[in-house]
Amino acid sequence: MTALPVFARPAAPFAPDQSPPMRAVLLGCGVVGGGVLDLAPAGVRIDAVLARTPRPAGLSGIPVFTDPEAVFALDPDLVIDALPGDETAEIIVARAVAEGRHVVTANKRTAARRPDLAKLAKANGKTFACSSAVGGGAPVLETAAKLVALGRKTTRVRGVLNGTSNYVLDRLAKGEALAEAVAAAQAAGFAEADPSADLDGVDAAHKLVLIARTLWGEDLDVDAVKTESISNLPDGAAAAVARGGEVLRQVGRLTRTATGVRATVRLEALSRADALARTRNEGNCVLFAAEDGDATLVCGKGAGRVPTAASLVGDLARLCQGRVQ
Repeated sequence: MTALPVFARPAAPFAPDQSPPMRAVLLGCGVVGGGVLDLAPAGVRIDAVLARTPRPAGLSGIPVFTDPEAVFALDPDLVIDALPGDETAEIIVARAVAEGRHVVTANKRTAARRPDLAKLAKANGKTFACSSAVGGGAPVLETAAKLVALGRKTTRVRGVLNGTSNYVLDRLAKGEALAEAVAAAQAAGFAEADPSADLDGVDAAHKLVLIARTLWGEDLDVDAVKTESISNLPDGAAAAVARGGEVLRQVGRLTRTATGVRATVRLEALSRADALARTRNEGNCVLFAAEDGDATLVCGKGAGRVPTAASLVGDLARLCQGRVQ
């Protein structure tokens, strides 16, 4: 195996395009949406925000609506999706694509389960970008696309893909109870009110689907990905692994063979020397292994306001420059 190149996502947005700004609406004004409002590049003008809770005073001088019809009535060029991943968000994003609007989304559930949306957007000459759906501050999908462009034949992927679970496992290793560790993750802004998708491996499974699609053009059934849940760990299991000199991690794996692609999300006890074991707190780390023995390592913060918002903004900046297809 040769030396591992390590990629990190740029912290600052790209230089804005000199053309008139794109008229955009922002879906969601929570942790990630608020970050997008703060960081949006000059090439994007956010004309409205869609939220679930009325805000008569607006946000930063931008009107806030609770009815999707109100934001679509503005006829935006671009829809920026920072909503929680549920069926409501999927319906709104699907409508945006069907109406021929550019979409930039952090919603891995919709992106993973609806490969037709990216295909329709491309057929209409529009962008459907979802880099922020995987990796947060680690440019996982961008790296996968780059490896394809370079002709690298990746056969295996292994990674810590969920920052919330990694944060929880680190605290469990110190002897905390699961409820206490989850509450800490929620207080830190890493975990949702319902953290089950993170703990059960569903979030990581969605990300594996997106990685497989980017690397190999394979559309996996996310419901067929075998997962293990942190919620099912016996009390003290992570601490016992730590006392034995190893580190418990939620590991997503993709393996490509002549018969197809296999995807799993498992809890694994790793050597402390393993790069995935060294990924602490909310970090993400993904290893792409090629058939010639070369490997590429991608690391960064995988949860929280700044990493995810910065990744969304990166897609917006590339869109303004015409570099996202």
